[in-house]
Amino acid sequence: MITVTFSPDVTMAKPADINVVELPLAHCGVAEHCQALQRIKALPFWWYIGTSGRFGNFSIPFQDRAGHWWYQVKPGLCWPADCFAPIPPAEVSLPWGKSFLGYQHVVPDEAQADSHLVINAVLDLASYGSESIDAKRRNSMRKGFKCCSLEVARSLDEDTLSGCLASWNDLSGRSGWKHCLDPASFGETFRLLLDCPGVSVIVGREIETGQVAGFLVTKIIGPTAYVDTIASRTDMLHTNVNDAVMAAFVMNAAKIPGVTSAHYAIKSNVTNLEKFKTGLGFVPHPFPARTRLRPGVGLLLKTLARDKYDRMTGRI
Repeated sequence: MITVTFSPDVTMAKPADINVVELPLAHCGVAEHCQALQRIKALPFWWYIGTSGRFGNFSIPFQDRAGHWWYQVKPGLCWPADCFAPIPPAEVSLPWGKSFLGYQHVVPDEAQADSHLVINAVLDLASYGSESIDAKRRNSMRKGFKCCSLEVARSLDEDTLSGCLASWNDLSGRSGWKHCLDPASFGETFRLLLDCPGVSVIVGREIETGQVAGFLVTKIIGPTAYVDTIASRTDMLHTNVNDAVMAAFVMNAAKIPGVTSAHYAIKSNVTNLEKFKTGLGFVPHPFPARTRLRPGVGLLLKTLARDKYDRMTGRI
């Protein structure tokens, strides 16, 4: 068990210890993970991305001439697989067919930047602890660990798969994000996650009933632990499963040698979601970046989707 000592809340006389179950999180190098996705073929770079009716599984990673691994976060828009690793602009050479909208990447310093990628991050996992987490989230974690049992899935029986599907569909229904899936399309890719290097599926179950309350898909590649997909059932929100799986993920990732940072997506305009992330200790950090959009693409985005343009260039 991993024991984390939390500083006392205002109503507590002394620190309270929280025992977080040790989870055998998968981790590997960036190249190993990307090469596995090339072999698997059917699994997107981020599970939540899914596939496109027109572009197929567009996010399968590829390597440029300098050896950097990239993927398409949207059809035609490329990001590096190793998100925080700075790339000098002169080293970038991407095929037009995969970057017909453009590309973005972190650069070594502000002098080489023309924009920023504002990413929710923990940049020093070794120092992550109670002081990183606000009091409300600490209390939510306590409740989550009391109500839920956590495990890294090694196989997916029909009941577990059904509970995870319900979690995804409930998330999509209440947030309006992405779309609901049927059992066949969900199971087709969700099962593949278990055999992908660097990927773990953390399943949270309500202790009282044993039912799946939610899940977290993570990938730990190179020095960074990434949140891929987190989802929970609407009728199980009272278990605080989201707090439990996230706390267990970050605390266990911090114990892996060589893993120094955590990544929880580019900052969004969804206030409650961003409060959840910052409450957990993730800080929206403005990384100096290079944004190269093909002729006309930038103007089109500024005109038709200014909020998306501002978000992707750090004007948020």
